[in-house]
Amino acid sequence: MIRFIILLVSIPLVILIAAFTYKNAQLVSIDVFVFQIDLPMAFVLLIALLIGVFIGFIFNFMALMNQKKKYLKLKNKQQTLEGLSEVLKQTEK
Repeated sequence: MIRFIILLVSIPLVILIAAFTYKNAQLVSIDVFVFQIDLPMAFVLLIALLIGVFIGFIFNFMALMNQKKKYLKLKNKQQTLEGLSEVLKQTEK
């Protein structure tokens, strides 16, 4: 069933990508400092998209690592407080 859904989504996606590539096949000139590159517009847009995805991934990863650091700090505090709670319970008896 999942294969069928993947196939159902993949076929229109491939058709859309092919149509996009066909419509954006003209060459665009990119000036990079001292040299010039002529590439198809679809390729340039794909590269720009991939760079954006990569930058988004990096920022998301950094935020995730920050949250993990906060989680570990809070978990350490929780363990400390649980230890203190046990000590207080024993002294009350």
